[in-house]
Amino acid sequence: MPVAVAALAQCTLFSGISSQLVQQTADSMRLLPLRRREVLADAAASLPGLGVVLSGALQAVDETADGKEVALETVGVNEAFGFAELLAARSLPVTWMAAVAGTTVGLLPRGPAMALLHQPEVALRAAQSLAQRVCDTRGLQKVLTIHPVSARVCAWLNLQRTPEKGAVQVPTHAELAWQLNTTRESVTRVFQRLQADG
Repeated sequence: MPVAVAALAQCTLFSGISSQLVQQTADSMRLLPLRRREVLADAAASLPGLGVVLSGALQAVDETADGKEVALETVGVNEAFGFAELLAARSLPVTWMAAVAGTTVGLLPRGPAMALLHQPEVALRAAQSLAQRVCDTRGLQKVLTIHPVSARVCAWLNLQRTPEKGAVQVPTHAELAWQLNTTRESVTRVFQRLQADG
């Protein structure tokens, strides 16, 4: 089933792009509804193109050395994903899976996706998206150097608070614990303390 142009036009990758290019891309995409935790692409078979989350959320998931599942990246509504798999010479193999029930993605096959990324206006948006992810990763690396854990959680919250973002979107305590190299219980205790202190 093809993707509706109106749905695709909401994606940040396509905002301000010519309607003809959006239409062409929408016609080439497949609409894929996913159940919660349903796998779109596993680590053994890399993502077969460029995707857009149309509803719900998608996560890039991997396992730690001790076998625990962790979410490396969460992609929300109207966000594109799969740039790294398409463009990097050595991308990190991950499993893409639906984070919530009712997740729907539009997936553009590899060939048309590469052709799309050769369009200057789309290439610039893709570069901006990747640059933001690099900056976010650098910010997180800076936060990881902070001790104790309570200060690390507060530094993460401070990093997330910017005027353009508005309210801070906090992932699950387990996801945040993984990002901050601590335990879910420690994150929960810090949030309980912050709430008690107002």
